[in-house]
Amino acid sequence: MTVKELVEFLEKYPDDLRVVVNGYEDGYDDISPNRIFTRKIELNAGKHDWEGEHGDPPYESEETADDTKIVEALVFHRAPYY
Repeated sequence: MTVKELVEFLEKYPDDLRVVVNGYEDGYDDISPNRIFTRKIELNAGKHDWEGEHGDPPYESEETADDTKIVEALVFHRAPYY
C-alpha cells in the first residue's frame, strides 16, 4: 500500500475515528507519531508464516538474489523503536 492508497482508504472513515494497532499479545495501542518513521525494507523477504511479508534488507556484505527489491517504506511500530 502506498501513502496515496492509505489516504484514499482512510477518507472513507469519520475524521474523529480512533486509529490503533494491535497490542503485542492482546489489546490495542494508540498510534503515536514517535512510532512512525521511514526505513528501507526488502519486499517479499518473509520465508516463514511467523515472519512479516517483507523484511529488513541484507547487510551490504551479504549476497543478494538478482531479483531482490529494496524500497523505502513508512513503518508504523506498535511499540517504541530504539
